[in-house]
Amino acid sequence: MSTKIDYIKTIGDTNAILALKMLDSLDTNIRKQSEDVIKKYDMARLRVQDKAYIAATSDIVAKQLVTYYENNGSNLEKQEAYFYAGSVYRDLQDTPRSLEFYFKASEVAENGNRFDSLMLKNTYSNLHYLFYNVQDYPKAYEYAMKEYSLSRKIGKTELTCLTHLGMSLMALDSIERAKDIFAFALDTISSNQRLKEDTEVLCSLLFNFSYLKDSAHAARCISFLEQLNIDEGNAAMNYAFGEYYRMIGKRDSAIIEFNRILQNKSDLLRMYDASKTLLQIYDDGGDLVEANKLAKLFVSLTDSIDLGKRQELAATVKNEFQYHRDQQHEQRLISEKQQFQSWLISAIIAIIIILFSAIAVVLYRRNIYLNKLLSISNELSKQTATKDQLQAKIYEKEKELSESKILLDKKENDLKSVRIQLSDLNEELKKYSEDLKKKERLLSERMAQNQTFINLLHQSELERKAEDVIYAIRQSSEGKKDMTSADWKQLYNAIDELYPTFKDLLLKELGTFTEQQMQVCYLMRIGLSKPQIQNMTNLSRVTIWRWVKKYDWIQKIDLPTGKSVSPK
Repeated sequence: MSTKIDYIKTIGDTNAILALKMLDSLDTNIRKQSEDVIKKYDMARLRVQDKAYIAATSDIVAKQLVTYYENNGSNLEKQEAYFYAGSVYRDLQDTPRSLEFYFKASEVAENGNRFDSLMLKNTYSNLHYLFYNVQDYPKAYEYAMKEYSLSRKIGKTELTCLTHLGMSLMALDSIERAKDIFAFALDTISSNQRLKEDTEVLCSLLFNFSYLKDSAHAARCISFLEQLNIDEGNAAMNYAFGEYYRMIGKRDSAIIEFNRILQNKSDLLRMYDASKTLLQIYDDGGDLVEANKLAKLFVSLTDSIDLGKRQELAATVKNEFQYHRDQQHEQRLISEKQQFQSWLISAIIAIIIILFSAIAVVLYRRNIYLNKLLSISNELSKQTATKDQLQAKIYEKEKELSESKILLDKKENDLKSVRIQLSDLNEELKKYSEDLKKKERLLSERMAQNQTFINLLHQSELERKAEDVIYAIRQSSEGKKDMTSADWKQLYNAIDELYPTFKDLLLKELGTFTEQQMQVCYLMRIGLSKPQIQNMTNLSRVTIWRWVKKYDWIQKIDLPTGKSVSPK
């Protein structure tokens, strides 16, 4: 069964619909198999559905696969589980969780010995798409470059890589570089002549050339698209043709194309862009009635997309993941320090053992030679029988003594060599000690950074010093009661007691302000979120959003002094 699933996965790379039917034929027997085979089947289904552009409607299977392979899977299986979990949440419009799992997929691949390079390229492609949609264009460009570099390395430079790179450059106002990338993509399409497969890329190129007022290249795109029989309900084509007609001055034709996107209602982001463009067209033409209608639709679509919330959540996921990586790096530094300390201690012990061994050998040799000398002396004292015998023996013993002295000198030279080696080892130990101090200083800096981040997560001083105000604030922020004048007064007094210079700072920075503005500023001072502030003040969400952004310097005030770190 496992072999069959592998075979179906290879078919899915070229014919996803056929592969999906083949998987359906196994469905009745698959649940009788082992858990490993069942999970492999579920993963293959997610993979084939994604390749068939069938949008996910639930994350249940994806979560089960992530949990299973995190505990039991290889590096490749973890990468695949994280990647398709990211694809599921992308289809469910859950940008933060989609980013989280694509980050994990890229981390597993970048840090592992075995990984799927094509899947890593697609991970970078999806990260570009998500960051571009929440208008984080520097990050979108970063991952577009990673996608393009990896594509060239593995020999699969697809047209989508070029369009992603060009769109990111255009968003960052690098117009000439963007034009060169788009022109290269169009030349590639012209040389390949696979217009049907490249329809989506052609529509994207037509829009980008039209937006950049490059009529020559836009006309080439039109000539290719006119050779294809594309459905009028294709949102990408409508948007591209609408921008083209707008460029060449055909206002009515542009309006028709953008209205088709609004009538189709299949692509929320395209509807948002189309309503914004139509609003500009009607406003430039002085048609205030239609401009009014489009303005209301645009506001409604803006609320539906909630772009600000998506940007905030995407930034939160990015920061949390960076913190996770910093923690891992810190742990690696600690581990390296412990390994270095162990190695250093072992080296010192080994050097001490060698030194004592050398000393013991020298002393042992010296004792042997002394014993020999003593034996010779005793022998000489005994040999007094005849002068000739005594002299002969003396000569022999003197010769032996001379040889012993030579041997002793040699051993002393060996001892000097050992001392030189010991001196060299001491120099190396000194160098390693300096390296250790550097690593300890780096570790200390990392730990200080992490401690600063943790301190920011602690509860506000208000909850410890003004507990009598907290209950009324929480009830009001959750919409359970309205704040009375007495409650507001009590809140002002509590905050003024904690931050004596806060009110003076408001007067200095804002001059005059209304009661409602004062309420919003005080609530921001104690760290309430925008929905909580809205519940307490009963102001509109747009007003709260605008004021919180306008007075965001309040959240950067240094607590001990009451001074703003960067006012306004």
